[in-house]
Amino acid sequence: MISYHLLGGHKQLNEIVFAGSHDAGITGGGGNVQTQDYQIGTQAYFGVRVFDLRIAAATLPDYHGMGKEAEMRTFHADKKFTTSATKDRYLQDVGRDETIKRTKLRAGAWGVTLAKVLADARGFVKHMSPSEFLILKFDKSTNCHLIAEACIDELGDAIYTGGGNVNTKTLDELAGRVIVAFTPEGFEQARKANFGPAQGIVCIKNLASGGAYDPHFVGLQYYGKGGTAWYNPFDKIGQNVKNQRKLMKKGANTSPEVMGMMYWTTTGLTGNIRQRNDTMWTTAQKRALGELWNEGLWGSIQERMASHVSGKFQHQGPILKAFMPNMVMIDFADAEKCRTIYELNRVAAVDLTLAAGVLDPFA
Repeated sequence: MISYHLLGGHKQLNEIVFAGSHDAGITGGGGNVQTQDYQIGTQAYFGVRVFDLRIAAATLPDYHGMGKEAEMRTFHADKKFTTSATKDRYLQDVGRDETIKRTKLRAGAWGVTLAKVLADARGFVKHMSPSEFLILKFDKSTNCHLIAEACIDELGDAIYTGGGNVNTKTLDELAGRVIVAFTPEGFEQARKANFGPAQGIVCIKNLASGGAYDPHFVGLQYYGKGGTAWYNPFDKIGQNVKNQRKLMKKGANTSPEVMGMMYWTTTGLTGNIRQRNDTMWTTAQKRALGELWNEGLWGSIQERMASHVSGKFQHQGPILKAFMPNMVMIDFADAEKCRTIYELNRVAAVDLTLAAGVLDPFA
């Protein structure tokens, strides 16, 4: 089992590199839908620390003669293949009747339940590895206020309620906690229902969509974006590498405290995701992953050297550790892939003041 805490409990979250699970709960479905093989708890054991989750309410049959029920589940489907309607249902996740947005899928697939996600997350940080942390990132979800309520209830004392700028929290401060983060629209829904940082619900904001870094922001701020052109099914790996390289060069101009998110994925509407994904983890492609990561780090070194610091002074080394891809999002997370990403921390540990004078990422 990978332990990020062993890198140093004093390290800030934005100073380490860790694996992320893309469409984390989709362990079944067709070849163009399934993105993971293992449940959340197993992925965490392998080394995943941030989970990309899309949650919607699915209607269940009337098992007990009491009317239709609903439950929150992960899903993977393009928006154009989903339909929603407002319905009154008994929602299992909160244990009462609620007016919810019920979702139906015309393509794609449902994945594991929210209840299973939360049980696995709590079990990992409370029992399996209490020195570690997890991040649940809820994006493109519906009924966010009810998701937030379920997270608070099910995670209990495992949910992170420390508030503040999570980017700069240390691993000691985050140990044994699950950070529940909603993108701005979902966070606003939760806030209107009186669920906020004090209860364990924070916002996660992508600065690639606009806006400047705010050191007083309560939650997480990152820079990155995934996805390739759905209308072009050819050379998905090449498309992704090109897109990620552009994003990392732009990210180098952000604050040193912004967290980078890099997508080492090739999902799309057509083709087999697993087959494409396997080609991304050959020896050559793993080297390409390292090179991409180094380019992001190298860009930030050049930017800080030119604008802010002098490479002559040893004590300014930490300032140079500006933007780097802290979160590497992957499909079909397993022990080998997570270990490859974990090893990127050894690059991050290089004395950057000295490295800035000699590093050539294109050699």
